[in-house]
Amino acid sequence: MKPIYLLLTACFLTACASEPPQTETKPEPKMSQQQPVADEPTAAEQAEQDIKRQLAKLSTAEKVDQLLYIGISGTTLSDADRNLLNNHALGGVLLLGGNITSDAQLKTLTAAIKDAQDDEALAFLGFDEEGGRVSRVPDQTFHLPPSLTLGQKNDPALMQRTGQALGAMSRFYGFNMDFAPVLDVNSNPANPIIGDRALSAEPDDVARLGVPLMEGIKSEDVVPVIKHFPGHGDTTVDSHVGLPTVTKTKEQLEQLELVPFKAAIDAGAEMVMVAHILFPALDPDNPSSLSEPVMQQLLREELKFDGVIVTDDLVMGAITKQYGLAQAARLALERGADMAMFSQAGAYTDVHAAIMQGIKDKSLSRADLDAKVTRVLRLKQTYDLADTKPIPTREQLTEQVKAVTDTLN
Repeated sequence: MKPIYLLLTACFLTACASEPPQTETKPEPKMSQQQPVADEPTAAEQAEQDIKRQLAKLSTAEKVDQLLYIGISGTTLSDADRNLLNNHALGGVLLLGGNITSDAQLKTLTAAIKDAQDDEALAFLGFDEEGGRVSRVPDQTFHLPPSLTLGQKNDPALMQRTGQALGAMSRFYGFNMDFAPVLDVNSNPANPIIGDRALSAEPDDVARLGVPLMEGIKSEDVVPVIKHFPGHGDTTVDSHVGLPTVTKTKEQLEQLELVPFKAAIDAGAEMVMVAHILFPALDPDNPSSLSEPVMQQLLREELKFDGVIVTDDLVMGAITKQYGLAQAARLALERGADMAMFSQAGAYTDVHAAIMQGIKDKSLSRADLDAKVTRVLRLKQTYDLADTKPIPTREQLTEQVKAVTDTLN
């Protein structure tokens, strides 16, 4: 028998041998304070997430509302128009000359339009303020010279100041969108509708001067709308009366009419107005505002425009002589437009119903509907539609206009 101390020693040595060797435990390295716990979304990513949330909240009928740019009746906001604005999240409201009589009246009307809307679903509020003979502002003090007169100065800096004056003028009267600049080329002296509304008869000059004009409007937090795509300069028929036809080849259009639009799109244009003109080389059957080859293939795919496409007013002879208003609005959206514009007050119900039927018939897909609404919401998000920034004073606006007109003296 072994001595007891030998047994204890053997057991102790066996037990120690069965344990794993002890290693020194090093503390975990501390995370750098500059290293984020999780990736934070960028501002652009956050904005897109907000748009997706807005889109998800809208019913199909409300999505259609976002694609309508409507006119109203009279010089005050009627009960019918107030109820329409209060109950429907419309995409935009258009005011024409017949809606405007004086400074006080116009500012009261635009304020009433905004007050009638939901603060979270504000509409674009637009008008045609180009200067020259297409001017809606009632105060003659603020009237700017025609574009052709300004263009003859051949000064991009002057065009930037002109755009700033137009933008300030828009905000002063309560608008957040100006249907300007005109990027048509004044290539036909017999043109009854464009003429001195164009900056030049040379496409490169229109491009070089039109882009800073667009950027000047935008700098005042007003949406500029370039028009009239693909070009209204070489027509002899006023589209308010009938349908003009331009028989140029596509190559000829690329060398002249399309030059300023391409330059503006490359410079970041966000909204394009499409004209009611037939271009047989692009589409032998349909005016541009109802043409898939013009809006989808040329404007979207070839020129890479990813902003909002709006029709010219569908209540014009070029359209109404062949189509009903509701039918034209539906076709415009089905074939590539994002917004259908119509100045006829009281037409909302019929137009809305026609577009809803198009969705039911699947001639306007739900995916396409969502893409259109997303583009509209994205543009609305970019601008201060709620007027949280200071509105220009009359004195500030007067100075801006004077800075333009003094250049011509």
